[in-house]
Amino acid sequence: MFIDPENPLAAAILQEAAEVYFSACRKMVGSLEALRAFDSAIGPAVRDAERAARRTQLLDDAAERVHSVLVQRDAMQLSWSEKFFEDYGVPTEVRDRMGRASRKE
Repeated sequence: MFIDPENPLAAAILQEAAEVYFSACRKMVGSLEALRAFDSAIGPAVRDAERAARRTQLLDDAAERVHSVLVQRDAMQLSWSEKFFEDYGVPTEVRDRMGRASRKE
């Protein structure tokens, strides 16, 4: 993304975009960490309906946040690849849910 260094408005817009992007990244990392913490605390063998519903919420939240970061990266003309998913430890389950309509009640 080209920004004219002589244009203070353009520089301010770029700074704002960077702040929003990094805030979204922090939220994405937080949602992925919450999912990992839930999975490690519960374990795959101990899942009742209530815990399954909570895990679904965590998966949906993480997918929405990862998707949001990728959309922002695209809008800012930043590249992304499989390495992005590896670097952030994005599980396949989260990737499979990206871009779905939210089922929040």
